[in-house]
Amino acid sequence: MRIVRLHSGEAGENDWAEFRRWRSTSAEHEAAAAEAELLWNDASNLHRDPRTGLIKPGRRKPVSRRAVLGGIGAAALALGGLRVTGALQGILSDHTTGTGQTSVIDLPDGSRAYLNAASALNIDFSPQRRSAELVGGQAYFEVVGDPLRRPFDVKAGDVTASALGTAFDVNRNLPDGATEITVTEHMVRVTSVSASQEIVLDAGETVIVSRDGHAGPVTTIEKSAAVAWRSGLYVAESRSLAQVVAALQAYHEGWLVIEDDKARLLRVNAVLDLRTPASSLDALASGLPIRIRRLSRFLTVISSV
Repeated sequence: MRIVRLHSGEAGENDWAEFRRWRSTSAEHEAAAAEAELLWNDASNLHRDPRTGLIKPGRRKPVSRRAVLGGIGAAALALGGLRVTGALQGILSDHTTGTGQTSVIDLPDGSRAYLNAASALNIDFSPQRRSAELVGGQAYFEVVGDPLRRPFDVKAGDVTASALGTAFDVNRNLPDGATEITVTEHMVRVTSVSASQEIVLDAGETVIVSRDGHAGPVTTIEKSAAVAWRSGLYVAESRSLAQVVAALQAYHEGWLVIEDDKARLLRVNAVLDLRTPASSLDALASGLPIRIRRLSRFLTVISSV
């Protein structure tokens, strides 16, 4: 990347002169150069969260040139390929969806899985049990009774949701590596291995389990809101902006970054169209004290005002 070399401390006057000549040759080159500089400035404020391993905006401490280069490398990875995780999921998983895509999977026992966008699912059925692994993203399961009385388990990281004759949603599209389980019919047993917790959810109940396995409070939710994504909608009822943006991310080709905690924690009550994430972001900006900066078609930064 030309902009990386220019800011590396190793570029000479000839490099800068060539860059100035290149950007002056057309309006398109000038716009591209300005966009690259914006991306560089934003990437210099990236850091890796030591707890989650995710790249986030904002400096934890003063950064060196090497750290900045690492940040821009992470940004290039996310922006240039993006969906590296999604690509790996596509190679390693039984069923996958891309950005903005959904699918319906008929399982061997007659059950059905509805896969949200940017999701990946593995299936493992045997004479002893029926098992699925949600590698990433979100899926809704309609489970049929089994004459062999095999349990139906869905594993999502450290969390396992065991159907007790039921329909339920498992969502890993949450900030900070959390997982949400929502039951729409009958009951589901939610087990967290690391926290040694077990909860039974009834229809209309939902729980969020943190990355370290600790379950939050059980709350109620309307079935129509829980499964609205299957119709291309996202129903936010006192959701944090971070949760809403995480849902929109699965439908957005670029990278959505919330710049500060004040914005992340804003509460949202809205019905948004997942199929038009950019317009949904604009709708949020019209009703919340936030600013949307589209630094490129690959990077959108959201901040409080």
